[in-house]
Amino acid sequence: MQHNQPPPDQALAEHPLEYSDPELRAYTEEQAEDLLDSVVHYMPVVLPLTAALLIFMLAFIAVYMA
Repeated sequence: MQHNQPPPDQALAEHPLEYSDPELRAYTEEQAEDLLDSVVHYMPVVLPLTAALLIFMLAFIAVYMA
């Protein structure tokens, strides 16, 4: 009896050697990396603004509860 599943180290690999769906291969090689690269450029702006909003909300809750 042969198993069709890859070994565990191959199944969890970042870039498996074989894909069952050619569209999945195209997505993982092109679009997934492009999505990450497009978000990274906004992080120096988004992170401080989110932190400032969080601090403001926590201060507002503290004043409201007091």
